[in-house]
Amino acid sequence: MSSPNDEAARRDKFIHHVKFFDAASRYPTPYVGFTGRPGHRFQLHCLPYDAAGFINLETTGPRTDPKEIRIFVVGDSTMATGTELENTVPKRIESILRNSCSQRVNVYNFAVVSSNTEQMCSLIWSRLLDLDPDLIVVVSGGTDAFQPYSFDPRPGFPYNFFINEYLYAHYFDENNDKSWQSGLDYDGVVNNAFDFNTRLRESVGYGTTSWEERVALSYTGSLIRLARTARAVHIPIYYFLEPIAVRKKGADVNESRFASPEAIAYLARQYDRFEKSLSDLRALRLPKNLHLVDASRTLNKNGPGEFYDILHYDRDGTATVAEFFANHLVDAVRKRSAPRSRRSVGGWMRNAITRFKHLA
Repeated sequence: MSSPNDEAARRDKFIHHVKFFDAASRYPTPYVGFTGRPGHRFQLHCLPYDAAGFINLETTGPRTDPKEIRIFVVGDSTMATGTELENTVPKRIESILRNSCSQRVNVYNFAVVSSNTEQMCSLIWSRLLDLDPDLIVVVSGGTDAFQPYSFDPRPGFPYNFFINEYLYAHYFDENNDKSWQSGLDYDGVVNNAFDFNTRLRESVGYGTTSWEERVALSYTGSLIRLARTARAVHIPIYYFLEPIAVRKKGADVNESRFASPEAIAYLARQYDRFEKSLSDLRALRLPKNLHLVDASRTLNKNGPGEFYDILHYDRDGTATVAEFFANHLVDAVRKRSAPRSRRSVGGWMRNAITRFKHLA
């Protein structure tokens, strides 16, 4: 049972963080929770969102060049971070693969700030497959671990779902007289959302070993859904468990810029569980086009780079991570850059529709 002082401190911390639940980078979007606000440009950054809410120079449409090699990168803010487009991880991957494989490579960035693996799976299935990618890269893990710890405590839920749920349940309940009496007072909404979050924590057993295990199980379930997607569409899918500060040797994770000692210990335990999930899944008969890679220690072994918070790294780290990812993609890209008879997802879908018409 937390003390009144602990509860007050947590409320103050919550009120502080809610200010950064920015609708510009987490704009409500069907099926996937949120993306960036379409067309928005941050004042402090030169990376605008396209008309679909992603960081690309132009909105990605259907394939027009049959020789293009399309690589889609799906991830969280670590794949969307940068002040110049060419310094983001996806664009660095593109540069490496163009130099080593083919100038026909185009890498498209579908990263979403604060997105977890479950949301990424939904994004792939509901929106990206229709755009006919040749390869899909998925980068996640950090948000799956720390967001239930800090925000919505329910495993696999979008981090801000509890606020959306509170708003809808409170203001659109015809049996709730308080809804039309309370108005839309910001401070009242935030404080009530905090109280709702506290009740959710109690209901899920927040902080217990059982709850931690359910968070890890949710992550594993999302990877299983990714495996089912790979089996269905036959596109090479490369999954990377992303780097995190608790996996970097020599990183002083006890500095205040990272997290509390309790949070650091929790993240270390969860990443141990996530690593075991990858190992256990590799032992199964996964689709041959699905590749599960533990990249959590990349900044230890593969080059320079330092974390400036628990998940995000500096420009050297961005270069190291991009090179690590690209090296895993090289063989698949070279195979697709050679003359070939290409069967796209679009073709697969058209053939399926044709078969259904014959059955009708």
